[in-house]
This record gives sequence, structure tokens and C-alpha cells, in this order.
Amino acid sequence: MATAGTVAAGIAQPLQAYQRHITSDFLADRYPYLEDIRGHLKEDDVSMAFGDRLFPRLVEQLKSPTIAPEKLIEALRTVVDLCANQENKCQAIASDVVAAATNLLMHDHVPVRRDAARVISSMALMIGGRSLMPIGSASMTRRFTSAIASNATMPRLAKLLLGCKDQLVKMHVAEALRAVTQFRDGCQQVVDHETVKAVAQYLCATLPDPPPTMELAQCLLNLLYTLGAVTMYARDGMRDLFGVGLIAKIVGFLDYTAKDPAQNLLSPEAETDTLRQALRVLWHTGNDPRGRLEAHRADGVRVVTIYLKHTDPKVREAAVCALNVASLETQGKKDVLRHSIEGLGFLLHNDKETPYLHETCIQLCRCASELPAFRFSFARRNLSSIWLLEKIYGTPSLAAVSPLLNPQENLETRIEAAKVVRYFLGSQSIEGDKIRVPPICPLHHVEDPPMFAIEECADILWNLVELVKDAPKEALDCLESLVEADKPREELQEFLDSGRARISEDDRKLVETVLQKSSRLTIEASEHEIETT
Repeated sequence: MATAGTVAAGIAQPLQAYQRHITSDFLADRYPYLEDIRGHLKEDDVSMAFGDRLFPRLVEQLKSPTIAPEKLIEALRTVVDLCANQENKCQAIASDVVAAATNLLMHDHVPVRRDAARVISSMALMIGGRSLMPIGSASMTRRFTSAIASNATMPRLAKLLLGCKDQLVKMHVAEALRAVTQFRDGCQQVVDHETVKAVAQYLCATLPDPPPTMELAQCLLNLLYTLGAVTMYARDGMRDLFGVGLIAKIVGFLDYTAKDPAQNLLSPEAETDTLRQALRVLWHTGNDPRGRLEAHRADGVRVVTIYLKHTDPKVREAAVCALNVASLETQGKKDVLRHSIEGLGFLLHNDKETPYLHETCIQLCRCASELPAFRFSFARRNLSSIWLLEKIYGTPSLAAVSPLLNPQENLETRIEAAKVVRYFLGSQSIEGDKIRVPPICPLHHVEDPPMFAIEECADILWNLVELVKDAPKEALDCLESLVEADKPREELQEFLDSGRARISEDDRKLVETVLQKSSRLTIEASEHEIETT
């Protein structure tokens, strides 16, 4: 053509293609005469391609129905090893790895199931991977998928957990469920696909006996993590856990472990974490009345109380939180009174505990104090810790301590109680528990300790008068603070005048001296007020 053009016009005219410069990085364009570069590869060779072909090459093999199980395992492990960073995970998800691994969860060869569950666990850490799990293998051609299983990923994991006898499969399935439930959307997905029901069935069948092998112990830990997450973050996350006996099984497991803690299947940290996650499940389910009732029927408060003195601070914290929700029920308050007062006092006096644990303990004590017997028992056991009574109850501590002034108590207890009463009578308003259980009427008496004492503490005057014989300083100090108000002063004077006071003449003179001093100060204060006016 160039020759013909030159002859016709006398010059060489460039062709149209020469006026454009086209570049392309496609292999076929850069090497148009190169032969097929995949021709030398065998169909079952597990090999890595470069760039965008890295995962599609492996996925093609995972989807092939003719690949041997050993090659499938090799390809699955290659995927797991390559997905150590988020960028490769994104590429794998875009290459349809989730669908291929979901399909292989039901493979006839058990080792293939193990590594397929590992791939699912890795992909679940990305939101893109979790978003494809409700679809599962539905996008694959029917001839590549199993006709006996659901297309979604979660139901297949549930079937493996319940139906597969291989312990490693169960362990890797539990790892996948834990990975999915590390995020809120994954928690909801597990609940919506009723996988929580399968987890509950598995735990009910295996607990309260401790797991016999390391694989099953790791499986239990991951499943407890899963339940702890869904009960906290998913909507209706507890709906499949009640009425099946799971809470009683967990309580039984904790009780068995407390009696025989030497399992040594996992590391000490992992075994401690198992206890913490079990307590966490009891804590979360206890936020629902149904969960609290099941825990009470299983003697949960007694068992959880054992862990208030555990060596690990996180276990102690989880135990306190579980008791806190248990105390919302009347039966829970009774159980806390019966089993937990000593442990709570130990934690509240331990300055090495976290502020969160201390505040939760205080809230627990206030909640349990709706039961009058708890207030009196707690005050008796912590009588020497005025700061603690002040923190929990405030001025109403007088009502909890005043029964200990009764002459039927031993002298040491009465003297210690008098010191506590003296402190609160001489203090300004101490709020303490603002909920005011039991109710105080009128409420402003909290700001006037003498009036609170005379209105809310039965027989406090008579008990103090009788204590003058054995502890004159403490008793007279209390009476002096108490008669600063008009009503206590009038009642004390009437009590002495009636002749009902069974005290010696010397003790009577001491009490009258307190009354005279109070009356004189009152008259002087009135005169000063008149002069000022």
C-alpha cells in the first residue's frame, strides 16, 4: 500500500494507524504472539498467580468438583496464610472465597471441613466477608454445591458443630463463630440464622462436665465468647437461651470447676478466661427476668460468690456484675444475704480492685439492702468501717447500726456501734444512697441526723441511756449530739421523769447534766437570735 501511494502521489503518505499511539498493559496486547502461559499448568496444581490473579486462581480450584481433597486442603491453607493482612482479605472476598469455603464446609472429607472453617474465620474479620455469609454458596452453580445443606454460612457452621464428630472441626467452627460475633452486625446475623440455638444445644449436651480434650476446651471458650457477645449486642440475642437448661448447665460447670480447678488442658490465661466468659454470660442473661429466675433455681448466687475471691481481677469483676443483676430479684437478695456478705466486704476493703468493681459492689449492696436483714447483717460485719457505711448509706446508716446498741448484744459490739452513731450524729448531711431504700419521710430528715435518729431508729434513746453504765464517754457523746434537736431532748427528759430509766443515780446525774447543758445552749441561742433581730 505504501508503494502504491508513493507511485500515485510521489510521496509516502502515513497510514491512519501511525497517527495514533495506543498503549496497553494487557498481556495479550503486549505479547500478541506469546503462546498460552497456563498451558503448562496442571488442573490440580496449587500455585499462586500474580496481582489480580492471586486469589481467582485458587478459587477456581476450590470450586472445581474434580480436585482431590489433599489439593483442596492445600489451597485452603494457602488462602489462610495469604490473608494475614486486611488488603489480601479484601482481594480474597472479592474473588468469591466466602462462597467456595462455605460450600466446602459440607465436604465429605473431614480435614477439608477443618480448613474451610478456618477460611470462614479469617474472612469474618472483614465486614465484606460477613455481608456475604447470608448468601453463602447460593451464587455458585448448582452442580458445584451440596444439595443437602442450606446456602447460608451460619446454618452450615451450626450443622458442623452439632453433627460432626471431629473435635478439630468443632474447634474451628467455634473460632469462626467467635470471629463473626466480634462485631455487632455479625452478632445479629448469628441470632437471625438461629445459630445461637445450635450453640445452646451443644453446650447443654456437653456441660456441666468439663471438656476432656484441649480441642473441646478451646471450643467451649470460643462458644462462651460467642454467647457473651450476642447477649450484649444483638437484638433478641437471649431468646434462644431461656427454657433450655443452659443457664443451669453453666452454673453447674462453674461449681464443678471451683471444686476441681486442675484441668491443665489450656494455658492458665485461657482457663481463667473460660471462667470469666461463663460469668459474663450469667451477667448478661441476668439482665432479663427469665435469666435471673433460672440462675436462682440453679443456686447461682452461691456458686458465683465463690469467685469473689478468685486470684484474677477480671474474674472477680465479672462475678460482682453477675451478683449485681441477681440481686434485682427478692430471692437474689436473700441468697446474697446468705452467701455473699463476707466476699463483698473483702472486695470493698481491697484497695487493689478497680474503681468499676468498687462502684458495682456498692450498687449491689444498696440493691440488696432493700431487704432489711441485709442492711443489718452488712452493718454488723462492717461496723468498724465507718467510711464504707458512709459511702453506701450515708445518714441512714444510723437505722442500720442502732439495733446493735440493744443490751442483748455483747458489750464490744455495743461500744463499736456507739462510736458509729456518734460519728453520724456529729456529721453534716451525708447523702449516701440517693434512692432512699427504705423510704424516708419526711425526706429532709437526712439533712438533720438527730431528727432522723429519733424518727427512724427505734429505742435509740433508751439503749444509749443504758449504755452510760458501761461506756459513759461514747454514750454521753451520742446523747449530747442527739438532744441538740428539741424532740429528742423532750423525749429524754420525759423518760427520766417517768422513772422508767433503770440506771444508777450517778449515771442519771450524768444524763441530766447533758440535758441541762443542751437546754442552756438552746436558751443562749434563742437570746442571741432575739438580740440580732
